[in-house]
Amino acid sequence: MYAQLGDIKFELITYFDGLNSSQKIDYAEHATIEGKPKLQYIGEALETISIKLSFHTDFCNPQEELKKLRDAASRYEPLPFVFGNGIYKGKYVIEEIISEVIQTFNDATYINIEAEIKLKEWVEDRAITIKKEPKKTIKKKASAGEQTKKGNYTDFDKGKIVRQK
Repeated sequence: MYAQLGDIKFELITYFDGLNSSQKIDYAEHATIEGKPKLQYIGEALETISIKLSFHTDFCNPQEELKKLRDAASRYEPLPFVFGNGIYKGKYVIEEIISEVIQTFNDATYINIEAEIKLKEWVEDRAITIKKEPKKTIKKKASAGEQTKKGNYTDFDKGKIVRQK
């Protein structure tokens, strides 16, 4: 076994025909006046993996194997992706299935199907923590319209005094 996605095994000799992986970094582009735009790092994008498969009647039922892939994709669930050497790559969803019938019998039964599945990395939700600022204490609360040396204070916003100009 070369790799396994959920309960679907990819055999190197019989099914597996190639693997491509793509890792991308996202940047925001900000326009500047009279100059080139500036880039700002946003974060890493999700990894994508493309696996090429070959299904032939010499070693499998091509229609059944393609159906396994379509059924797994239609469950819309992240699946564990593990290589044959035991390395756990992470969870991935099947984003796209591309298939091409290469050869058929006279009755339209498939002999050979070339397929490609595109997987997208699935990242588990992280707990969001809210950083609370310490409460500020106000020594003296001014009343509306109170005059001080700095000006006329009329509005209050949760303990903050807003100065009118």
